[in-house]
Amino acid sequence: MKDTSSAGFSYVEVMVAIVILMVGILALMSGLSGAVLRSKSQESQLNAKQIAASTMESIMSLKETDPNRLGWITIGNVGSNPDVNNIPRGLFVNGEQNVMADAGADEVLGTADDSGGVVSGYTREIVITDQCDPDRPSPNCPVPGTAAVRIRTVVVTIRYYVGQMRGQEVLTTVVTDYAVAV
Repeated sequence: MKDTSSAGFSYVEVMVAIVILMVGILALMSGLSGAVLRSKSQESQLNAKQIAASTMESIMSLKETDPNRLGWITIGNVGSNPDVNNIPRGLFVNGEQNVMADAGADEVLGTADDSGGVVSGYTREIVITDQCDPDRPSPNCPVPGTAAVRIRTVVVTIRYYVGQMRGQEVLTTVVTDYAVAV
């Protein structure tokens, strides 16, 4: 009796097995690259949150500094907050700007004198808007008054890229110049 069965795999069976194996390996690689991208995205988002928080802290501390040097009147975008001589005292640059590593001579982040290298991949925009206090109407109220502006909204937006995808972190607060009576 002659044995017609042959041991081993045919060429077609080997090729089918290799294709199935390659599909599995490619799926695994896709999952790994997605996890790496997600990790990088979370790292960039965390850095953006830290930059926004540092900027906001710098702005909040500004009103507590020496009013002859900085103080409340400087909390505004460049060209805003005229003093008694009608000279604009706003300190924070307008529009989207590169994030610099150091605060500069005035020790305030987000101003024109920021120094150090550019923090790669991040930009910062600071928008400061005077708000109307109905109890003490200022010139920016619907019914203009003569009281000084005591409320400002501050919006810090940090934009960043992860690959080709753009992300942003926005931090908003209200700053006031009201004294607390003790």
